[in-house]
Amino acid sequence: MSQDTKQNPVLIDIPMPIVTPRLTIRPPRAGDGAAMFKNKLDSFKELNKWMPWAKELGTVEQSETTAREAQANFLNRTDIMLLGFLNDGGDLAVSTGLHRMDWDLRIFEIGYYVTTPHAGKGLATESTNALIRYAFNALAATKVKICHSTGNDASRRVIEKLGFEKEGVFKRDARLNDGTLTDHHWYARFDDNNLPELKVTW
Repeated sequence: MSQDTKQNPVLIDIPMPIVTPRLTIRPPRAGDGAAMFKNKLDSFKELNKWMPWAKELGTVEQSETTAREAQANFLNRTDIMLLGFLNDGGDLAVSTGLHRMDWDLRIFEIGYYVTTPHAGKGLATESTNALIRYAFNALAATKVKICHSTGNDASRRVIEKLGFEKEGVFKRDARLNDGTLTDHHWYARFDDNNLPELKVTW
């Protein structure tokens, strides 16, 4: 297919929000910075351990900038950052998204973290299950990727619970914020068959 016949990603419809039994998942928008900063503040110890982008806590204003830039990226279809708010109470509990997408091949990478006060409740599994279903059914994905760093066992358990196929390990391909070199373990799914049952709408 020649370049000029490819669909412009800006014209691709991306229905939102995604709703699960416990979460409403949507792109950030102006005004979300305060909730995003609180989420980061509550989870900073864990985020700083595993997430290269969490070197510093930053400020509310920087989180608001991130929210508005994410809103623009969503409209441009260059990245799909998503926030998961609890249906019961409205607290921001999950930050997730579909990243580093290839719109021609329809390949998407899922990333996520659950804010520490809401960890251990299955929200990572629920939101990731929803995003897998969404990617294949709403965005016509051919492949959904996910990875975890060596030692991040909580993330590994979510990936294994959701039936991802391990594709390989990229050894010493990143450095954690404490300077430690780490490996990335890469997994993929090629359909949404045999996922744990979950009611999802969008």
